[in-house]
Amino acid sequence: MSRSRKLHRLSNPDTAERRAQRMLFRHLRDDTNANRGRLARRVRELQLLLAMDPIEFEQLIARLMESMGMRVELTARSKDGGVDVRGIDTDPFRGGNVIVQVKRYRDTVTPSAVRDLFGTLQHDAAATKAVLVTTSKFGPSSHQFVSGKPITLINGSELVGLLKHHGFHEIFAPAHAETAGGEQPAIEVAAEPARLLLHWTGEEEYDIAALVCRSNRALSDDHLVFYNNGSTPDGSVRLVTGYEDANACLMVDFEALPAEADRLVIIAAADTENHPDATMGGFAGPALILEAGADQDAAIVHLADGAESNIAMRLGRFDRDEAGNWDFTPALAGYPGGLRQAVVAYGLEVADEEAVAAGA
Repeated sequence: MSRSRKLHRLSNPDTAERRAQRMLFRHLRDDTNANRGRLARRVRELQLLLAMDPIEFEQLIARLMESMGMRVELTARSKDGGVDVRGIDTDPFRGGNVIVQVKRYRDTVTPSAVRDLFGTLQHDAAATKAVLVTTSKFGPSSHQFVSGKPITLINGSELVGLLKHHGFHEIFAPAHAETAGGEQPAIEVAAEPARLLLHWTGEEEYDIAALVCRSNRALSDDHLVFYNNGSTPDGSVRLVTGYEDANACLMVDFEALPAEADRLVIIAAADTENHPDATMGGFAGPALILEAGADQDAAIVHLADGAESNIAMRLGRFDRDEAGNWDFTPALAGYPGGLRQAVVAYGLEVADEEAVAAGA
């Protein structure tokens, strides 16, 4: 098998496994066309915002504020002090001097970023309110922190709604086309997929990953879905950003998984790319939540906390039985070598950094 250049950021397999009680997750297909189209379109809309130039994105937020009746100025990047846009709302009841920070992120905004903005607000004599706008989402700790404070958090889904409400429909025109052009390819969705949400209560950042396998072997390196490869080739498994208040979200169309696949492995991994010393030690109170359809109750599995000795953690696996139904088994295993070690354990090869740098 050739060494994948996609995986070079990711050791021997870890065989230690602690089995928890078995819980059934049976996928029931929901063919609601309206919901199917809405989900696919929202993913494309957020992709369009993520693809914008950072300066262009800040200018868009400034234009949005102006359309809401505010007097606005963009701050100089070298002297912004953590503030990207300033606005004055002249409304006699809700008005004030607002400082705005924008984060064109794929991952959840960290609680530290929210606390830093509050510190900026406290040291700005003219400001009466702060707003943090992102293309992604905020975790429970951030929402808890801003409670009772003059800070507003606007996630990606809320931002899309505001832009549409104030007439910025042209920005999202490519997302509504049958085939999005340029760098925004259309996302094929055969049916509304199940939503597999990952929650935890710690303040550390973690990534969710999925391996589409036959038994304990991944089908190919393209069938590893993680931060550096957001979808399988057929779109049956893909990462989603900005999905409500989930810490992380995978969309899984079980009906569309390859015929040769009989296992889907779910892994959580520390964000060592941005935080080199991160471990699974802050992965507290984790739970997997499967939302299989609009008319069905969610199924929830509570899992063991992470350990300082590991950088990644297998959470469990879905297995397809002879009747075509998918059962979920919590199957915990720690990986001191991180996501790279987990990938190797399932038969994938990883290009080393030196070979990639040399163009080998």
